[in-house]
Amino acid sequence: MIIDIHTHVFNAAHHFGPKLNADLERCSVNPDVWGNVEERHLETTKAADVAVVFGLQASATGWNIPNNMVAGHVAKAPERLLFFASIDPLCDNFMEELQSCHQQLGAVGVKLSPLYQNVHPQDKRCYEIYHYCQQHGLPILFHTGTSFVSGTPLDYSRPVHFDAVAIDFPELRMVLAHLGHPWEGETIAVIRRHAHVYADISALYYRPWQFYNSMRLLVEYKAQHKVLFGSDFPFTTTGDSITQVRALNNVTGRSGLPEVPADVIEEIIHRDALHLLNLPNPLKK
Repeated sequence: MIIDIHTHVFNAAHHFGPKLNADLERCSVNPDVWGNVEERHLETTKAADVAVVFGLQASATGWNIPNNMVAGHVAKAPERLLFFASIDPLCDNFMEELQSCHQQLGAVGVKLSPLYQNVHPQDKRCYEIYHYCQQHGLPILFHTGTSFVSGTPLDYSRPVHFDAVAIDFPELRMVLAHLGHPWEGETIAVIRRHAHVYADISALYYRPWQFYNSMRLLVEYKAQHKVLFGSDFPFTTTGDSITQVRALNNVTGRSGLPEVPADVIEEIIHRDALHLLNLPNPLKK
């Protein structure tokens, strides 16, 4: 079974604010290249058996993707899609939003993005969210690592900050997205220390040399069992991600450098993230 733990849906024309659009233009990113994200999501995620889907609420950087829109999208394919709610700790009603998404809209997890939301992972508002999620068995997927957004401290995305969170919330299932690039070493140090902290490899194959070294480091630390598959749709697709992850050793050429074992790669692609994160299996409904 293949679980894509990291996919987005949105309508850029309606859900992106002026600041976000300015950041995209500065980095020469044209949202038009993603096409109709919702339609493409329903089609391209068929390369996985199950996909986790979320939007992003981040008033500090111009993201406003409604949770009810994401929940409605998931309802189009409930046999293979799972809804994670995005909660913005800067909003006055963030706890009401969390409770509503969980209890009324059927969210089975939460997406938080400290860098995008301009909130330190150890902020007391975040701790309210962690407490609720631990109490109700909701895993949290965190954006960790760098991004093109501007105006917020990159430090908020350092994987090392989640070490203290894991100590304070030992039963909270956590996923550190993108292996925390470019701080992959920090991420590996954190995930191997805590039973319920994992990472995903979404959006890493674009930098093949960095990706190869990160995966070798995982193997050397014997932490590969703590890593989950994710694509980061629409910035790539599930199928393309699977293909490129399997091709990661190509970067070594005839150099004689050690390969990442093929069984390690396949185990990550086929890892049962639903079991590890205590998520429901929509295939069994």
